[in-house]
Amino acid sequence: MRTWFFVSLLSLACGMTSAPAQTPATTNAAPKPHIVDVPQPTPAGVIPAPVAPSGPPPNAAQIAAYQKRFEEGYTLQQAGKLTEARAVYDGILAEQPDAKRSLLEAGRISLKLGTLSPTSGELAKADDYLTKLHALVPDFPEAIELLIQTNQALKRDVKVAMLIKQFQTLHSTTQVPGFAQSPKFVREQIHLDNGDMIVITQYFDYAKEPNYIWQAQELGPTGAVKRQLNLFFDPKAGKAIEEKDPKLTNAAQYILVEDVITDGQISRVDAYFQMFSLPEYKKVRNTMLAIIGGMYKPVYSQNIGGPAPQ
Repeated sequence: MRTWFFVSLLSLACGMTSAPAQTPATTNAAPKPHIVDVPQPTPAGVIPAPVAPSGPPPNAAQIAAYQKRFEEGYTLQQAGKLTEARAVYDGILAEQPDAKRSLLEAGRISLKLGTLSPTSGELAKADDYLTKLHALVPDFPEAIELLIQTNQALKRDVKVAMLIKQFQTLHSTTQVPGFAQSPKFVREQIHLDNGDMIVITQYFDYAKEPNYIWQAQELGPTGAVKRQLNLFFDPKAGKAIEEKDPKLTNAAQYILVEDVITDGQISRVDAYFQMFSLPEYKKVRNTMLAIIGGMYKPVYSQNIGGPAPQ
């Protein structure tokens, strides 16, 4: 099996890319414009769309009033004053329970506060906001993605599985323009005591390049990637196994590796575990966290000379 490991590392290294500074991101796919306050992806520095309620069409004065209040909340949110911002959104929601943009941003705030303090009750609040939003706009990818993260943090494995199934079904259609081209989504965010954050993403189809299933990135306070681990599916190794022994039809190989980052470039690939069946998410997640925590040492390494190929 040592040969398979070495071949797999080489095939993986040939597809390496540099590791740019990143921040946690969602799929950023816009929903269909059902009504005026459906959440829309917002470019940096731009105030989001109005938050006027659904139901009877609001007049211009009502739209302007809701927009002004929402802008006040959004400005507070961007300044890091999360509880103050959510109070503004809650005020809007008290009058208009289906103000969708307010549900989205209040849910986002509660999720962030909940991941920082899991016992604070904020995660349950996030689930409440986002579940209401999902019921109002079932085909809005960002709401589903945030719900997955919320319920992952709440350890509701069955609900997470159901949401991911919905997400994959939506992704397989052209119902939401642009969303089908998104290769992955954020499944979990974990805040560490040192101020770093671990973001775990899941790929929609690991049979497609780069053949990743799950990826864990440790991000520093500035958003720079400090460590990057991938559970990698190696289709070439599976075919090689089958060619060597025709009885092993549909052979599959999965390798847990780390892209070792030096000065913003991937300088080495370390292999930790080799598997011939796809493990469950929880097992891979805990193993990745243990590797980051220094509990395991790599089995094989492959140096990459110079800048990582694009």
